[in-house]
Amino acid sequence: MEISLPYGRKELFIDIPKGNLLDVIKPRKFKSRRKPRDIIEDALQNPIGTKRIEEIIKKKGKKDGVVIVVDDHTRPCPTYEILPPLIEKLYSSNIDDDNILIIFATGSHRSVKKEEAETLLGREIANKIDYISNDCRGNDFVYVGTTSKGTRVNIKRAFYDADIKILTGDVEIHYFAGYGGGRKSVLPGICNYSTIQHNYKKNFFHPNSRPGILDGNPMHENMTEAARLAKPDFTVNVVQTENGVVGAFSGDFDSVLRRGAALVDDIYKIHVKKKADIVITSANGFPHDIDLYQAYKALHLALNVVRENGIIILVAECREGVGNGVGHQNYYKWMKKFKTKDEMQRELEHEFTIGGHKAYYHLKALEMVDIFLVSEMPREEVEGVFRLRYGETIDDALRESFNLIGKDAKVLVIPEGITTLSSV
Repeated sequence: MEISLPYGRKELFIDIPKGNLLDVIKPRKFKSRRKPRDIIEDALQNPIGTKRIEEIIKKKGKKDGVVIVVDDHTRPCPTYEILPPLIEKLYSSNIDDDNILIIFATGSHRSVKKEEAETLLGREIANKIDYISNDCRGNDFVYVGTTSKGTRVNIKRAFYDADIKILTGDVEIHYFAGYGGGRKSVLPGICNYSTIQHNYKKNFFHPNSRPGILDGNPMHENMTEAARLAKPDFTVNVVQTENGVVGAFSGDFDSVLRRGAALVDDIYKIHVKKKADIVITSANGFPHDIDLYQAYKALHLALNVVRENGIIILVAECREGVGNGVGHQNYYKWMKKFKTKDEMQRELEHEFTIGGHKAYYHLKALEMVDIFLVSEMPREEVEGVFRLRYGETIDDALRESFNLIGKDAKVLVIPEGITTLSSV
C-alpha cells in the first residue's frame, strides 16, 4: 500500500506490504462548508466571555495603541486570514494603521525575517503595519506580577503599554502544555528568558505536563495565571485541518482555548487497538518540520503507540537543521555534552535550560525505542550528535527496520504526527 507523508513543502511516498500494515492513523474528516473568512467573522461577531472588540474599544474610550500578538514562523497559524477581518473591526472603530503594532510571539525562537513576515501576515499588511519580534534576551520587558507557582512574569513593554491588547493563534495539541493557543501567546510568546525558563523548570517534570490535558496540567495552569497578569483584552484562535480553517473562536483567552481544544479533540484524538512494532511518523510538513527542534514533537507523540524496544521512523525535512534559536542551539549543545538523560535531569533540576529539556526527552525516547530520521540533515550530525539512525530514504529506513525487528513486524503510519494524539 502506497502512503504519502508530508515533507517540507512536498510529499514523500512509502510502499508498505499489506500484511505488515497495522493502520494509517489520520485525523477524522472534518471539512467546513464555509469559507475561512466567514468562519472568522462569525467568531468576531460572537465572542465568548467578552464583549465584541469594537465594544471593548468604545468602553475603554481609547483609540490609540492597539497591539496584536501573532504566531511566528515555526507555527502553521493562518495569521494572514485572521488579520484582515480583525483589522477591519479596528478601522471601524477609527483606529488607523499607525496606531497598530504587531508582535511576533517568538518566545525563545529567533526573530522573524522580513520575507517570513510577508508570508505570515500577508504582504499588504506587512508593508503597512509595523511589526516586531519578541527578543527574550532583550531589556524591554515589564514585571506584571508573580504566579502562585513562583514565576515572575515579565512581558514585552510594547504589549504592556498598549491600550488594547489582542492575542491571535491556533489551537493544536502540544506535547507538554496540553494544547497550543490561548495563553501560550503570552507565555512563552512575549515573555523574557527568565520567565520562560522558570515556567519550564517549575512544571516540566510533572506527570500531568503532557499532551491533551488542561485541568491538572501545571504547565497550562501557570501559563494561564501569567496571561491573566498580562491582561489581554481579546483573543482570536482558529482550529485547522488539512483543508484549512474549520473553526474559530474569539473572546476571553481561556474560554477560547477550551472551545478550540474540544474541537481539536473531536478531530485529532485517535484510539488504536494495539501498539505497533514500527511507527512511521511525519512532522506534518512545513512549517512544523522546519527544524529538528520542532519536528521532535511528532516523535514524542509516536511513543504512545509503539511497543517497548520497537522502532520509530521520523520523517521531517529539517531545512534549518536543528534550528537557529536559543533553545535550538542548547538542544544541540546538550546532545553533545551529556551522555545520559539522568545527567540531563540533574542539570535541569539545578537550572532549567530551554532546549536542554528537548535533549532530555530525546534521550528518554532513545532508551525506549530505536529511532530513524529521514531528513535533509547530514548523516554525521544525525548519527554523531543526535544518536539517531540515518535514513537515506523512507524505504531504506523501513527495510533496515524489518532487518532489525523481523520481516513480520507490524507497521503503524501517522502522516500528521505533530497534531495527531493517538493512544491505545
